[in-house]
Amino acid sequence: MNFLQIKKSIARLFDTQSPSLMSGLREAMSLMDGIHLTDDEFRDYLVNGSESDVQPLVSFITAAMKSEGDKLRPETETVPDTPERRDWVLSKLGLTNFTDEVAKLMVYAEPTVIVDQVFEDWYTPDRAAENANYWNDYQRVLSRNGWDASSISAVDDQATQVLRRLEDPTAEHYLSARGLVVGYVQSGKTANFTALAAKAIDAGYRFIIILAGTMNNLREQTQRRMDKELCGKEAVLDGLVYEELDKNEVKYETYFTDDEEWERDWSERGGAFLSHGEPYGTLGFPRIRRVTTSKRDYQRSGTNVIEIERPDKSKPVHDPANLENMKCLVAVVKKNATVLRNFNSDLRRAAKANSDFKDLPVLVIDDESDQASINTKNQKNRSKKEEFERTAVNDEITQILQNCPRAQYVGYTATPFANVFIDPNDPVDLYPRHFVLMLNEPPAYRGARWFHDRSEFVDGSEIPTIENSQSKAFIRDLLDASSASDDFYDETRRDELQTALDMFVLTGALKKYRETKDPNFSFRHHTMLVHEGVGTEIHQDATQILRELWRKRGYNLGRPIPEMKRLFEEDLLPVMQEGRYNPGYPVPENYAELIPFINEAYAEMMVGTTPLSGPILQVDTDGNDSPNFEAGKVWKVLVGGAKLSRGYTVEGLTISYFRRRAGSADTLMQTGRWFGFRKGYQDLVRLYAPADLVDMFEAAMHDEEIFRINIRGYAELDNNNAPRLTPMMLAPLVNQSLPFLKPTNSSKMFNAYITKQAAAPNAVELNAIPAKEQPTELAENFRNVALPMLKTMKETPFKAVYAREEGIRSGNIKRYSGTKYYYCGTMPALQFLEILESMKWNDAGAFKADMVMPRIEYLRGLLGTGQHSNVAISDFTEVGIILPKNKGSHDTISIPGIPFEIPLVGRSRREGRHDITGTDRKDTYVVDSIAAGHPITIPRLGELEDHAEEFGIDVNSYDPADEPFNLHLDTAHKRGAVLLTLFDDRGSDVIDQAKKDGTYTPPNWEKGEVGVALAIGSPHAALVGSEGSLEWSVRREAPTGEEAAPIVDESEMNQEQDIQLAN
Repeated sequence: MNFLQIKKSIARLFDTQSPSLMSGLREAMSLMDGIHLTDDEFRDYLVNGSESDVQPLVSFITAAMKSEGDKLRPETETVPDTPERRDWVLSKLGLTNFTDEVAKLMVYAEPTVIVDQVFEDWYTPDRAAENANYWNDYQRVLSRNGWDASSISAVDDQATQVLRRLEDPTAEHYLSARGLVVGYVQSGKTANFTALAAKAIDAGYRFIIILAGTMNNLREQTQRRMDKELCGKEAVLDGLVYEELDKNEVKYETYFTDDEEWERDWSERGGAFLSHGEPYGTLGFPRIRRVTTSKRDYQRSGTNVIEIERPDKSKPVHDPANLENMKCLVAVVKKNATVLRNFNSDLRRAAKANSDFKDLPVLVIDDESDQASINTKNQKNRSKKEEFERTAVNDEITQILQNCPRAQYVGYTATPFANVFIDPNDPVDLYPRHFVLMLNEPPAYRGARWFHDRSEFVDGSEIPTIENSQSKAFIRDLLDASSASDDFYDETRRDELQTALDMFVLTGALKKYRETKDPNFSFRHHTMLVHEGVGTEIHQDATQILRELWRKRGYNLGRPIPEMKRLFEEDLLPVMQEGRYNPGYPVPENYAELIPFINEAYAEMMVGTTPLSGPILQVDTDGNDSPNFEAGKVWKVLVGGAKLSRGYTVEGLTISYFRRRAGSADTLMQTGRWFGFRKGYQDLVRLYAPADLVDMFEAAMHDEEIFRINIRGYAELDNNNAPRLTPMMLAPLVNQSLPFLKPTNSSKMFNAYITKQAAAPNAVELNAIPAKEQPTELAENFRNVALPMLKTMKETPFKAVYAREEGIRSGNIKRYSGTKYYYCGTMPALQFLEILESMKWNDAGAFKADMVMPRIEYLRGLLGTGQHSNVAISDFTEVGIILPKNKGSHDTISIPGIPFEIPLVGRSRREGRHDITGTDRKDTYVVDSIAAGHPITIPRLGELEDHAEEFGIDVNSYDPADEPFNLHLDTAHKRGAVLLTLFDDRGSDVIDQAKKDGTYTPPNWEKGEVGVALAIGSPHAALVGSEGSLEWSVRREAPTGEEAAPIVDESEMNQEQDIQLAN
């Protein structure tokens, strides 16, 4: 049976908008579509059908699971999202015998993490159900775009969580809320704020203002998304009839000239503009009045387009009777000071002309809210009587909120560091004082964690291969310009660009091949990004080189090109054949099978170009090329900088050649355009970048992940049902791994810092060791910290087990386990705290004050001097210490009194770093097990119970006597954990040369040649019911005369402003 036929039948017969379970699924398919399926045939569909094949079934079951019982046919008293509802749904569909198969198809979203203040919840399910016209239409859009029911449900929940925390637009009394939504780079934030806008209009908001980046192309891209998926054709035409447009009216919109998505009927395959249909404009389904268009950002004109009319003069504007009969204004405005100044001028004019305007419920959505919106002026020397001096864009945004008293502000960003450094004491600024919502990483999203895992292999215990390392599979190193002569660099760069261009053609051919082999695949766009800097000179140089390489290569001659054959066989084929990257996409057997598709790809790439320029576009103010992803297919190479950076979606991006340096982690992460959704070609994506730049990405990714983990760990209610963490407390949770890569371009975190913090439930790495130029401090660390720990250890190492799961989000779960040997010992808690406090750290930043002392103070609080008065009943009595003995490593040192050769791990510093990177996840797994009071010779209990066989564990052979640490509850639950890391700190180049010359001698710790780093875990049991795992205080004022750096780098702002003005 053809899976596509089954898919189409289910999609037609089982509507997710109004779920009906009046007949069984196979019964309905047989009766209505003549599709008769045996048990084996239907089970084959469930097990072997692609994600696309089974989506209609998953969507319908999800909708039926989440609907209120009285909204289903037949009605049910079972509670949504419960096992009872699941059993009822499967029974009604006649699928009880397929429960296990269906369960494996369902993807359950993680709960959304929200940090907020106490709020009054007005947006109840009943209120949402009163009017859901725009939201229902937007659900249709998402479903048509291929979103499954689980993903739509997640967006629904996230938008609802935000709207609940804004003010009721019909309320008599109100405040102007400030909130922030944090997603991932290229992860679909636009869909989230479009869902919020749809729900807000349904609830009664009558002016939606979207601040859409700093570039024209990003504003235009956002305007199109809003028009296409929210406003609809009716709002774009605004009373005009498309077929009757005259020559002047055709010029009103870019959509009216050769736009295939505007022309396409909703029932046809491919992108299309939404049409709301007959209910549009009726009571509760307000017409939309666009005050910006596809061709025009906000501009002042003789007549003010910002006008409202109150239907019932006897009632206030915010009365439901008025809101239901009023149009909704929608503006998509670029964050440019001049544009916003004009906008504010007309807002003031509107309020002056009609006093009703100040009562209008307004929602301001700030896309990329950490860019341009932030106030970067130093207020340090401001007297209390002086007004804040603000940067121009920030001033205009705060003016919008003052001109619209009922305005609610929600910022959206993937890099929130600048937002949480805003002065929270400024009542009119944009600090998200009311709530912060952290979006989950979507299951099919391919972000930083998908590409970057080099740090997991730094200890040398495991060699990275394509099979075990995503970085090895997808990242190709480029020559660092600073490490070569100009001539050698220029020659090498040319060769690198040729390789990347070859890969662009090969992966395009593979997309054509897959389209031919599988009708489910259709690749509208295929792009390559070349981003080396923000200057137009380097763009011009790269463009000229690429065009010359394109002309000389002869891709269309139909002959084998040896370099491309080798690239296919040695680079592409091994990755495509690896199941963890390719879930079943078609793969050619050899290069010869691909050659005909190279010609097809070449022809697609040359559409709309000349032989001289080829498919190379220079996307900046000099080149003036601009890809139009909506008007038709784009198979092109895009060379550019700022325009192809933050917020802008490069559709179909497969190959990235990247050299741009950034001064902060958030700017660097925002340039990662290769992150996103890569359905059908995730195994073809390649990043070409210098190794040290990749390391910077990993550090930025690590800092972002730590920030999210910290928030998730504390975003729970305390015993009094109050938030343990509020938005005013976020800044100190920001992490910085590299001294030269700040979280955002600011040296001023606002005046709060952590005084106490647990090192649980995840181990905390303390790796910021003294510089090499401080051998005395390094030697003191070994003498005062490492030696006392080593003296506690037994002579014989113990074998510990580690385990991990991958692919949880995608549903393609793989489980791994293994063993590793450790020397083990225990130390009294008080002694450990004394040596930890004596340890020396790097001078860069305030590492000891911000990272070490809060952990020490927390652990002291678990002793008798803390929350207990009797030391005998302390919550922290000892630490279990482990020292890894890596397999295959022969580097050791001998120390009198230590009964074993002391192993050194393969760590080394990278230039400019103050830490050593990448504590092995195997080691932190064991640390977490110890701190949780678990055995270490078997995986943790929950994993054992559910997946013992998959981990290769024989539960029956376990013997507690094999454990190195006492597992009696009174001891195990009061034990912390320490990973001691020792490494030869002379540098890998020195060590390798000495071994090569035969002059190698072990490092001398007394000369500071052995580095000492730690990872610690505090007792997990102490977290249960604890109120003291996180405590705050006020940071002292900066020293007099110390200048606070701007949050947004001034040079980048100037470059972007120059581009804006040029546009």
